[in-house]
Amino acid sequence: MARRESVAGTALDPVIEFATLEIDGETYHLAYDFNAIAEAEKLAEANLLHGMAALMFNSTTAVQLRGLFYAGLRKAHPKMTLAQVGAMIRIDTMPDIRDALLRAYNASLPEAKKILDPPAGGSPPPAN
Repeated sequence: MARRESVAGTALDPVIEFATLEIDGETYHLAYDFNAIAEAEKLAEANLLHGMAALMFNSTTAVQLRGLFYAGLRKAHPKMTLAQVGAMIRIDTMPDIRDALLRAYNASLPEAKKILDPPAGGSPPPAN
């Protein structure tokens, strides 16, 4: 029997919600899943789950930011290298990258868990 190609879990999967980001006239698509984070964590040599929490408060390290950006790009841009991703992170692109990472993370959550307004400027989320 011939093997059928599947788009499940790829950039063509209609179930995946991507955040978009434009840098230097190029559009990039970001999405998160646990496997991408785990794979990027090995390459980035950083704890990206802690990095995700730190992202909420604008306190990520450079290594965490690069690793999170790389993980978010893996689904739609699988051929990008960690070095290429790092080269896109500059003082002028950091705010947009951070915003896109938060939107991609938010899109990866089930509807009931979505973060409606990520804290700005490192402020902690309001207490419930």
